[in-house]
Amino acid sequence: MITENIIVKDWRKIDFSFGLIYPNIYKLGMSSYTIRLLYFLINSYENIACERIFLPENIRFPASKDYSSRNNIRSLENKILPNEFDIIGFSLHFENDFKNILWILEKSDIPFTSRERLILAKDDKEPAPIIIGGGPVVTSNPLPLSKIFDMFFIGDSEPNFDLFFKIFHDFKKNKIDFKELLEKAAKISGIFVPSLNNMVERGILKDLNKSPIPIFQLISKTSNIFENNFFIEINRGCPFQCKFCISSFHNFPFRNRSYENILRVIEQGVKYSNFDTISLMGSCVSSHPKFKDICKFIISKEKRLTIPSIRVEHLTSDIIDILEKGDVKTITIAPEAGTEDLRYELGKRISNDKIYSVLAQIKESKIKNVKLYFLIGLPNEKDENINDIIDLIKNFSNIGFDTNSLRVNINPFIPKLNTPYEKEVDFYLKENSNKFNKYYHKLTQELKKIPSIKIKFINFKEIVKNARLQTLFSLGDQNISELLINYYLNGANFGSLRKVQKELNFSMNNYLIKIKDCYSPWRI
Repeated sequence: MITENIIVKDWRKIDFSFGLIYPNIYKLGMSSYTIRLLYFLINSYENIACERIFLPENIRFPASKDYSSRNNIRSLENKILPNEFDIIGFSLHFENDFKNILWILEKSDIPFTSRERLILAKDDKEPAPIIIGGGPVVTSNPLPLSKIFDMFFIGDSEPNFDLFFKIFHDFKKNKIDFKELLEKAAKISGIFVPSLNNMVERGILKDLNKSPIPIFQLISKTSNIFENNFFIEINRGCPFQCKFCISSFHNFPFRNRSYENILRVIEQGVKYSNFDTISLMGSCVSSHPKFKDICKFIISKEKRLTIPSIRVEHLTSDIIDILEKGDVKTITIAPEAGTEDLRYELGKRISNDKIYSVLAQIKESKIKNVKLYFLIGLPNEKDENINDIIDLIKNFSNIGFDTNSLRVNINPFIPKLNTPYEKEVDFYLKENSNKFNKYYHKLTQELKKIPSIKIKFINFKEIVKNARLQTLFSLGDQNISELLINYYLNGANFGSLRKVQKELNFSMNNYLIKIKDCYSPWRI
């Protein structure tokens, strides 16, 4: 694997080191703009060496039962063990990666809990790294990880890096007490220290132009998706505030990068980096007032263009034509529901006729593939609404798409703290335990008959089990940390989850009823 723009520093000339961890495999981590941004930002400090660490493939849980020598983890740059870094920072995007955090810590001989690491520091033994976390899932709710991590960056991290690194430099240079370090960090408004339970405000970078886009991006010459793409974040947050979406509520206000800044970055990126494709990043890239002009500029540089999911109402004939010229192979849209009533309730006021009309226009273009995202288990959803999804997709197929051109993803709705739907847990209560499987079975039986449909939810029983676990971690309080650790130590599978709940006398059903009755474990 040949990777361009790796930053390798001389450890003899730095003040401290930072292990940047994405707790999943390399190809997923490198598809994250956040990893590229943090790698660039932290390495922009001359006195800090930041190196990347990813989860090995095909691991076994727990790490103590994984005897494969291939799964000894080291940083990509200098082959440093995780426990040799001064700081380990996890970028956390999905609750189902929580078990991977513990695997990495155990494999690295780092104690699981902040309390154990504090005892080590007091005993003047070889100190463990300080463990910090950030990302959307901890901004939504860090409490299930509260016994594991020393501190969390809540919200945007850019405004607080300078303050934190100055405090940490003082800690290293003057050998101040670890507890004093935590107390100083807790005074930074966007940092939460669980052991101190300090009040915290979400960090907000008001001007997106002050978040520098890496000009020299990590680009790998492999066949993996996104590794040869140049990422440009053009906006942050979302102006539409769909009720289930953490980006709308944890990333507000909606902010656009300036058009001039974007063009300058594209010019510099083309000049200094060798890549094929420019990927526009943001929760709602098509809401940028200069979206059309940005796409045209990329095309003028003879680069391919990719975009994430796009709002249906923004897919005009002009935009479809531009995306076609940008060699976009697939357009992704998210109808979410089969009926307009449910969709409008979510905050997406888009009619079925509008979606149908847009798909018909795409069919007439050179863009032959469409990804469709739906949610099931929504508030007020009834059995007949599953038929509505089936009918809507069948209508789409009648437009005449080629075989497997409509890629249908149907995911369970996951309630998130600090969103309007945080109490909507009905589908995860015991009395409704079979609904998801019943719905998925029906959807699979009906949709697999249609040649133009490619079903992307093959192992639906596994999807449902993961959704239940994700919901528990999404809404959990401090006590979930103990359950998480024991779940991991027992193999991190669904059988171990049942076993641990019994041993700890914990009922997921009772906990979710408590949430439904307005228990709120975490408020920003």
